[in-house]
Amino acid sequence: MYRMTPVKGFTLVEVLVSLVLLAVALSAMIKTASENTVNTATIRNKYLASIIATNKISELQIAKTWPSTGKSNGNTELARQDWHWQMEIENTPDENLRKVILKISLEENKEKTFYTLNAYLGQR
Repeated sequence: MYRMTPVKGFTLVEVLVSLVLLAVALSAMIKTASENTVNTATIRNKYLASIIATNKISELQIAKTWPSTGKSNGNTELARQDWHWQMEIENTPDENLRKVILKISLEENKEKTFYTLNAYLGQR
């Protein structure tokens, strides 16, 4: 007669449970990687927008003329992207000081502001 030796290995239920756990873990990893990609792009855009805002304020500071109050806007290119800026210059209680509000957004989505800079310019 043959003797039955115990078979070593995994049962079908154990294999299915391990596959379900693996699928859940991999889907969580993919979701996290996707969120990190979106966050990296957002941080990059905010950084680039801050550079544009700083450059616009620097242009006003080195200009030979005192900026007039009012609103203006324009476009600029940085890092192979087209950016839109809106600038509002306001009077302050001090006649030698002007408030500048700069809003930077991507050209294709002007409603979503990536960066807002409030600055003050003094007259020399």
